[in-house]
Amino acid sequence: MGAASSFFDYPGDVEAEAPTPAPFLADLDVDDVAVLLEHSEVRRVRAGQTLIEIGDTDTSIFMVTSGVLEARLPGKRRPLVLSTLPAGAVVGELSFFDGRPRSAEVVAVTDAEVVRLAPEGFDALSAAHPALGRRIVLDLARVLAGRLRAANESVGRLSR
Repeated sequence: MGAASSFFDYPGDVEAEAPTPAPFLADLDVDDVAVLLEHSEVRRVRAGQTLIEIGDTDTSIFMVTSGVLEARLPGKRRPLVLSTLPAGAVVGELSFFDGRPRSAEVVAVTDAEVVRLAPEGFDALSAAHPALGRRIVLDLARVLAGRLRAANESVGRLSR
C-alpha cells in the first residue's frame, strides 16, 4: 500500500509519516503582520543562549522568525529534546494559555530571531483587532493539537 489512505484503511495498516505542520500564522497578510509587530517585540538570541528557563513566570509566546531553537528538559547525562523549533514555529503556548510557570527550557541551537507577544500585547491587539486576536488563538490551538497528537503517537508506539 502507498502513502495515500483510503476509506477502508484502518489505523496501523500503513505507517504514515507525520505531516509537516504549517508554520504558525502562515497566512497573515502584510497589514496583519504590521499590527502584530506593533504589539510585540523582536529579540535576537545567540546560539547556546537560553530563551526560556523552566520555572520562568513570563507567559509570553515567541514566534521564531529565523534560526532554530530546541525545547528540552534537563537530563542526568544530556538534555531530552522535546522538539526542534525552526523559523515559523511558536513556543510558550502552554504558559500563555494557563498562566503557569514554564515547563521546559528553550535554547537557541543557532543564532535566532523571535517575536515576543506578551499577554498585555495580545490583549491590546485583540481589543483593537478582534479578528486577528481570534486567528492567533485558533492557530495556537492548532499547534497545541498537533503537539498533543504527536505525543499520543509517541506514547502509542512505546506501548506496542
